[in-house]
Amino acid sequence: MDIIIGNIFKILTLYKVLFLKLIGVQIGLFSKSIIWHIPKIRYAKMIKIGNNFQIGKYCRMTGNIEIGNNVFINEFGSINAGISEDSKITIGDNVMFGPGVFLQSGDHSFKKGEIYMFSNEGKSLPIIIGNNVWVGARTIVLKGVTIGDNSVIGAGSVVTKDIPSGVVAVGNPAKVIKEIV
Repeated sequence: MDIIIGNIFKILTLYKVLFLKLIGVQIGLFSKSIIWHIPKIRYAKMIKIGNNFQIGKYCRMTGNIEIGNNVFINEFGSINAGISEDSKITIGDNVMFGPGVFLQSGDHSFKKGEIYMFSNEGKSLPIIIGNNVWVGARTIVLKGVTIGDNSVIGAGSVVTKDIPSGVVAVGNPAKVIKEIV
């Protein structure tokens, strides 16, 4: 019975990967990819995903996104990039996101009396997540941030500035609390 269920799961994952390819997502070898639920995707042709990718339920990906190999995005994750190169979100290899991680490479400006978001210009800056990074649950990473290799971001953090390699950072705004030795 376990073999039958395992085979059904593999077939469903293959179907989901093929669907993502069909809508334009560039996705690597899928022998070990696990897609629990097809994410909500906008601008699919701008999304590149490496090998051995896993994504949980109720996730969303929008815009110019490049995801490395061996990346796990937990449920309720949201990766929001614009469609220009200066709003690109890059996620390295061997990265793990806890549930509800939110990456946003742009914002909206407004003037007094003009709050309607479509009437205003915003600013976008790239986000870069290095290799071997663990981002805790419900963390928010904002535009222009680089998180260095081998770092850990604690749950519930708001990352507004660059985080160096090999550290643990937590809080709102996220601050380095120790080096990883």
